[in-house]
Amino acid sequence: MGPDSPVPAHRVLFIPELLDIIFNFLGRDTNVTNACVCKRWSEVALDVVWKEVDDLLHLFRLLKPISHQHDTFEYVSNLRLAFLIRDSSCARQCFETLPEANDWVRFEKYASRVRTLRFRPAKYDLEIYPLLDDVARTRTSLEILPNMHTLEWIYASTAHMERCKLFLHRRLRHLSVTAPSQLDPRPDFYTDLCARAPHLHSLTLFVNLPGAPIDAELRVLLQNLPELKKIVLPEFHHTSAVIEQLSQAKNMTVVDFNQDLKLGYGNPANVASFAPVLKEGAFPCLRELNLSARIDDVDRFFRSSFAPIHITSLYINSYTDHTPNEVHTFLTTLSRQCQLLSKLNVQLYHKVLPLNLPADQQLSYATIKPILSFPNLSSFELVHKYPLKITLDDLEDLASKWPHLENLMLNAEPLFIHEDAFNLDLCALLPFAGHCPRLRVLGLYINATEAEIPSSHTPLEPFRALRTLSLGTSQVRHTNAVAMFLSRICPVRCRLDMGITWTEFGTEEERFLPPELRYPLQKRCSAWHVVEKLLPSLIRLRRDEQERSRALQEEVEDLRVRNRLLMDKGDTKTRDSCIIV
Repeated sequence: MGPDSPVPAHRVLFIPELLDIIFNFLGRDTNVTNACVCKRWSEVALDVVWKEVDDLLHLFRLLKPISHQHDTFEYVSNLRLAFLIRDSSCARQCFETLPEANDWVRFEKYASRVRTLRFRPAKYDLEIYPLLDDVARTRTSLEILPNMHTLEWIYASTAHMERCKLFLHRRLRHLSVTAPSQLDPRPDFYTDLCARAPHLHSLTLFVNLPGAPIDAELRVLLQNLPELKKIVLPEFHHTSAVIEQLSQAKNMTVVDFNQDLKLGYGNPANVASFAPVLKEGAFPCLRELNLSARIDDVDRFFRSSFAPIHITSLYINSYTDHTPNEVHTFLTTLSRQCQLLSKLNVQLYHKVLPLNLPADQQLSYATIKPILSFPNLSSFELVHKYPLKITLDDLEDLASKWPHLENLMLNAEPLFIHEDAFNLDLCALLPFAGHCPRLRVLGLYINATEAEIPSSHTPLEPFRALRTLSLGTSQVRHTNAVAMFLSRICPVRCRLDMGITWTEFGTEEERFLPPELRYPLQKRCSAWHVVEKLLPSLIRLRRDEQERSRALQEEVEDLRVRNRLLMDKGDTKTRDSCIIV
């Protein structure tokens, strides 16, 4: 091969699976360039480029050029002079010329590569529905994107909602439809949805007026979507009647809700009483259940006949005040009924401001101790307005009896943040580092001060798998000393998390925090941000020191071995028979 001959490409650069992995880490523009390299690269690169589409204009420009067009109309003044004026409110996106059959043949090469389509009206400055009407009129096949399995459609008008049907087809598996709360879909939307996409596996619906019942619509969906496995509704829509209907879905695996106010929410009064009556065979496949309800109602629900006791994940939001005894009873019931439970979230978001701390309303270690009776529980999260009454000895007992623990958020963000309410300091982290080797997420409410930090000469067991340390509304003083301590027990990739989730759940009223509470919380978070900035550098520095120390120890040990060999050689008597005169 001469010096000017091209270097042959390695065969590894033509393995489609490897190329797909590499191209998925690259940007769109780079993959467009990759598609021009060679035929083998072109197919893989084009699959990645068109895998997810979030701009319909970009997609349909493959058919014909698209331009802005404005409607004009004649305006006659009092002087009977006619003027043609342009009305910007009538501006829209249109094809310059309508697509023809040959255009659709060329379009199919790219359309078959689309797997996910997202439509958000805010992305478009001008109306796009006339363009979609042209697509509907000129298409040569009912399935415009035949291999698309996921459709996310947010509409801001009834016209947008109707155009969603254009992309429904029998191979669609995941559908998310969202609308402003003031828009209610036409009744035929649900029947059309079932007829056009009967094999859906997951459905996310935010299309009803706030608090409006969805029983009739849900009945239509469940009767005509037999393969449905997951459904997501706005919060407070999981009423007793809804749960009763969902329980009859033979393949239902996940019942979930969304807390985003922009996507709509229900009326808390709908779930003020939660008492579904289930029939035999209810929820045969259910694994994950997420509800907003009183925990005493949920307690009775799981003690009732045909309750879904085989679930592995349970998430409960409650905005009602509950006593420690109610919480203890609820956890005890779950530990007896739901033996397969591996993940449990209990979020008690009730608050009445200003907050006081009644002694009989504070949860304690005894309250939550039933969680140790779950044979498979590896994740537990608790949120309550008052700090948890727990001691270091309690944490030692908890950690030692829970070696398979992977995620623990133990009320790290109470709203009552008076300094006299602290029960734990930085030493509270140590039992989990020593007893829970699988722990990835840990959240505690502590008072992090220099006085409680163990001496630098005290050997500490570091966390082995921790990825997130959540401090919530904890207090920190002496940020440098605290950061130094955390660098001794936190792994390299561990990140700090602070702040509250109280403003992310419930109605607008329930998410509100007054300034006198919000400002102290922000002040505490600011102090933790200082620790957050220091920690990565300190962890890397300590790791480098440990590596240097380990290298020195190995070198010293090597020198000791060599010295021992030399000493042994010097003590050995010579056995040579040669005599020197």
